[in-house]
Amino acid sequence: MSIGTQRKRHPRLLQLIRVGGGGETIETLAASLGVSEKTVRRDITGLRKLGIPIQEHVCQNGRKTYGMSDDAIGQVRFTYDEAYSLLLCRPGFNGPGTNDFAGTLIGDASQSAFEKIRRALGETHEGSFQRIRPRLHRSSGHGDYRDQADVIDAITLGIEESNATSIAYRSARSTEPVTYDIHPYGLAEHNGALYVVGHSCHHNEIRTWKIDRMESAEVTKLPFDRPTNFSLSKHFEGAFAVIAGNDPVTVRIRFRGSAARYAAERKINDTQTETPGPGGSLDVSVTLTNTIEIKSYILSFGSSAEVIAPESLRTEVAQELQQALTRYASDQASPSDNEVSAKP
Repeated sequence: MSIGTQRKRHPRLLQLIRVGGGGETIETLAASLGVSEKTVRRDITGLRKLGIPIQEHVCQNGRKTYGMSDDAIGQVRFTYDEAYSLLLCRPGFNGPGTNDFAGTLIGDASQSAFEKIRRALGETHEGSFQRIRPRLHRSSGHGDYRDQADVIDAITLGIEESNATSIAYRSARSTEPVTYDIHPYGLAEHNGALYVVGHSCHHNEIRTWKIDRMESAEVTKLPFDRPTNFSLSKHFEGAFAVIAGNDPVTVRIRFRGSAARYAAERKINDTQTETPGPGGSLDVSVTLTNTIEIKSYILSFGSSAEVIAPESLRTEVAQELQQALTRYASDQASPSDNEVSAKP
């Protein structure tokens, strides 16, 4: 049994006790978790020593049941507008199933917290909330991690305990998953997708892995020393999104037409500067440590964006555009042409 097995079981145990409303017994908890009653007793003792408010109640027949204290953590108070705004910005705003982490302990706990805020506001806010909600929209793009709750739990435990974690990972270019150990340093979210940042023992470098591509994750007994100078925010300073590198490079892009205004409105990162270009164009310069992600961003503008520097990126973008042009030109006839020629 790995060091992560017990700790991975704890969140599920706490969830069962909380949802059980004070009616769970050692027997029912052991049956739900698929472990022995002795194991459940040991887990509860350990969690109570950590300060988690698991309450024990002795019934008249001597039977013991367990529940969670409803005592609030701290004395956090929200003003009406703060609580109302939190509800509007909460995960799953667009309706059931749009919570990025629905089905996981993280998602369930966050939904429970927001429901408490809703109840605290009372019925007086419902009319206003129902009127404003259809007038606000958030992008529905998000990951679906309901089937990867165990992976997220293992990664989180590896980060907290500083223990190496074995992952089965299928990269974008792989046809089969590859299993190797990583030292997880932290989690990152981008466009509704969850990523892990850490040291790859297999590649001997810091890398970023997408949770969606992890088929399994298991915490090992091997501890690792997290670099004292590592910071997630500093690590991502040179990234366009979530992929960072080691060698800073200045990227200069010339935007034309309506793309120029859009580019000025969206800051890629803190290093971005803009200068007027010829014919009403706009030159945008940023310093990045990896150009993989910005290449897709540039290509999304088509002919309205031109890479000025570095030359290597300009060549890559030109090759992508040429390949696309060749692919379109290789079609002898479009579907509509075929339909016309097939008519009598």
